[in-house]
Amino acid sequence: MSYSKSTARARPEPTPADRASRRAFWVLSAMLVLAALFGGASRADESAQAVVRAGMAALLAVLVLVGRPAEWRSLRLPLLFVAVLALVMAAMLVPLPPQMWTALPGRALFAQAAPLAGLPQPWRPLAIAPPLGYNALFALIPPAAVLIGLVFLTPADRLRLAGPVLGLIVASAVLGVAQVSGGADSALRWYAVTNRESGVGFFANRNHQALFLAAGFPILALWAGSGADRWLTRELRVWLAGGFGLLLVVALLTTGSRAGLIVGAIALVGTIALHGAALLAILRRMAPRLRWMVLGGAVAGVVALTAVALASPQARSIVRLFTLNIADDTRVKALPTLQRVFGTYFPSGTGFGGFEPAFRAAEPDELLRLTYLNEAHNDYLQLAIEGGAVGLALLAAFIVWWGIGAVAALRMRAGHAAIAEEAIAAARAGALVILLVMVASAADYPIRTPLMMVLTVIAAAWTVLPRASVDTGVPLYDR
Repeated sequence: MSYSKSTARARPEPTPADRASRRAFWVLSAMLVLAALFGGASRADESAQAVVRAGMAALLAVLVLVGRPAEWRSLRLPLLFVAVLALVMAAMLVPLPPQMWTALPGRALFAQAAPLAGLPQPWRPLAIAPPLGYNALFALIPPAAVLIGLVFLTPADRLRLAGPVLGLIVASAVLGVAQVSGGADSALRWYAVTNRESGVGFFANRNHQALFLAAGFPILALWAGSGADRWLTRELRVWLAGGFGLLLVVALLTTGSRAGLIVGAIALVGTIALHGAALLAILRRMAPRLRWMVLGGAVAGVVALTAVALASPQARSIVRLFTLNIADDTRVKALPTLQRVFGTYFPSGTGFGGFEPAFRAAEPDELLRLTYLNEAHNDYLQLAIEGGAVGLALLAAFIVWWGIGAVAALRMRAGHAAIAEEAIAAARAGALVILLVMVASAADYPIRTPLMMVLTVIAAAWTVLPRASVDTGVPLYDR
């Protein structure tokens, strides 16, 4: 794949729909900033959750008023998935008669409460912890708002979101480095429950920050190679992308996330495989002296970063990787209990949000400590515990959708008049970002934070961007 210069191509005069899409673009960018500032935690008791949910709903209302006519077709499957997930969560909160809920797997413990209190069995929902179930349902507001907002953007403006997303990733990287420099008591850490020795950026959890930074690599390549940014030449974007890439590597090392190193390595290899040819084409078009300066700077940067990673105590992820003892990891010790909880509640599940009380009820004495396991640290297993058979079916449907989209993006060539190479690059970058989220979810729970949910939704929109260009009949052009 290669990107051709198109600066000589006449830019079409913006239509009223284009101008409405541009207004919607800025509202959606405000949604991203809101998610970054208040959406970095997953805990139900975090006060910022109320801010990001209410703010997203308000901005969506504004977006509907200023946006162009909605184009639903290209995003119909992601929208359907979110709608079905919301319906499943809501159905699990509907009270059931005693003879029904007491017959569900794992409810014997709860059925003992009423007789002990001398009361008749009450109506109860499938969810064993209704308040946490409502919280899980309301947690869908930020990603649903952004997903609905995307239908008011033209395909070109959906691609242009790479700029604001990249800006937030770079800002999170800078913030993470500053947090490490400021120490455990740095005022730049605004979540009470957080990893205080690591650079967490906009997040409360170092693993989530590491995934966010890793996602920056394919987005960097997309931004550097596309013509969506009308203020910077591609050569300048390549220079900036190189500098930002080195910053992301430094910030990734300061997170202290062992899983982040793995996800970061996958991101780098995947980005080179998907976008290496395009970036090399840009380098070939540079003047020889400039090209050697870029390549020399990249080599020097890699050497310097390797030296820092091996010598600096701030490169916490390297230190933690070499001191890893899998047998002492709490997640590994908890695995037999997690499997037992799954077997107890399957196939109905505990209801969304029910993991923590279900795990505490089954937690053996040897796992008791001052800290507690608020999530399973394996979102696939936690989805099976909470959502049961229905949750696994939804997961399978999503993986199939992603797999079909990823294969189509890899096989696609810019042969259709309405499909630009930038759209294909966006589809590949989006598919890779979703892959990174899925890999990270095997050892953590990143998708439970509003910011990461929003990023995943945007990646899904990029994955179907070529189809959006065809469905709307609006070609993707450089502005």
